[in-house]
Amino acid sequence: MSRVTAPLALAELVRVDPLARGEVAVLPDPAQRVLGVELAETFDRLARTPAHSLVVLHAGAATGGWSLAAALHVAWERGAAGVVVPRAAMSGASALLARRLGTALVVVDDDAVDVALELAARTAAPESARALRVARCAEELAEQSTVRGVLGVLNAELAPGVVALVTGTSVLAGRAAAVQQREGYREVRMAVNGPGGRARASLVASLPEAASAVAADVEARSAESVLRLARLPLLAAWAQRRLDTSAQAEAERAAFAVLRAAARPAAGGSSPAPGELDAAAGPAGRDAAGEAPSWSAELGWRVEGVNRAVRLERAGAREDDDEPAAELTQLLRAQWSRLRPGWPLVPHEGGWVSWQNTPDEPAPAAGRRSSAGVEQLLADHGLVMGVGAGHRGTAGLVRSVEEARLATRAGSSDGGRVTWFEDVGVRAVLAQVSAPAVADVAALALPQLAAARDRLVLAETVAAVLDHGGSLVAASAELGVHRNTVLARTARARELGLALDDPAQRLPLHVACHGLVRAWRTTGSG
Repeated sequence: MSRVTAPLALAELVRVDPLARGEVAVLPDPAQRVLGVELAETFDRLARTPAHSLVVLHAGAATGGWSLAAALHVAWERGAAGVVVPRAAMSGASALLARRLGTALVVVDDDAVDVALELAARTAAPESARALRVARCAEELAEQSTVRGVLGVLNAELAPGVVALVTGTSVLAGRAAAVQQREGYREVRMAVNGPGGRARASLVASLPEAASAVAADVEARSAESVLRLARLPLLAAWAQRRLDTSAQAEAERAAFAVLRAAARPAAGGSSPAPGELDAAAGPAGRDAAGEAPSWSAELGWRVEGVNRAVRLERAGAREDDDEPAAELTQLLRAQWSRLRPGWPLVPHEGGWVSWQNTPDEPAPAAGRRSSAGVEQLLADHGLVMGVGAGHRGTAGLVRSVEEARLATRAGSSDGGRVTWFEDVGVRAVLAQVSAPAVADVAALALPQLAAARDRLVLAETVAAVLDHGGSLVAASAELGVHRNTVLARTARARELGLALDDPAQRLPLHVACHGLVRAWRTTGSG
């Protein structure tokens, strides 16, 4: 059998006229091949229907529900590909019977004889029908303005196959089953290239295995044609989404700045540090002063009740770093919306801010669970996250954001991915210390330590010993080394000028070591 004469499948026929003008009531097997068309006006003619024929009922065979039920039974016995009936003969009971029999059932409004003649022409020239199908698909794709709309057309067009838009191993849109290895399915892939020919993503279609090599070749060519048509509408929708997303991100950034400004005390400074916030930003059980701005609801933000903020930023980020790339913000917003529906994600001071809003403070365990499950996203993008405490109202949200920022900095210095402000405690003070500035001063004040090859190990050991009030046992447990190792390191630190036993120097030395550890870990120069 040549490529030209490969028979049409039901899924292809229902996508072109005349069946495209009708209604598909039941389609149990879209891949069912149609080898011919039979116009049946009597049960005697219906009883002689060849297998894999599409039966068009009219006259006596299509009058009334009883006749249609009998015709469906005969068509099922004869192995017909499906049955086409006038709308006047259709009923809910007939659709239920067709579904039970596993027989395709299509309802048409046109004259049955005209439908049969048109279908016969389609099945006699399958490549012509496929060309019409591609043209119809092109019209539908041209009407789409969103990525989801484009993928919806593709999935409808290539059913029972499924289609997804992927980049690497991540599914950006469509059906995730398209990238899964499934028995009895094969993959068709089409690259989606952006400006300059740079690969942006790929369209992947997972199609059922065909009954023959000829049919497989035809289906692959048809799928490639449809996927190729989708590339330009997809790029246009992608560009529009990027413009819309960027504009929305900038609008939310500005709106959040206004929200923060509204929560500051009248005489507050330029930065709403926790000590400067109004008393309304206190614990979750306290009432919040003032109301949320009306425009916050228009953005989909909820700030009444208890707010627990989270902050995401790049690991090792510094306050003078450039803003994250707009593409990263778009990708994070898309992924975050799937992980945390209802939580906004707002670009803010070199990172991103989000928050959970609840009427009342959740139980501690429930609160911890609400921020779990994002570790993979953080690892994929090299991010760390800090979680603030729960506070009421707009001022409480601003306070929680500041707590989340401090937790992020404290956690980043400790090498953690997710850090809770409640776990940081007074160590949050160290998060405010400028690690580069401390390193510069320490290089002058402690030149022998700064020049030592093992300076990071020594600084970590001294910081751990001072963290535990001078206990070598506790410090060794934290560092995972023997007590004698800690003893040897502290002895070497003393030789390099670190006066651990001098009460007047213990506090500045403690801060200096923490600052040095943060600076050297960040730069990798330890």
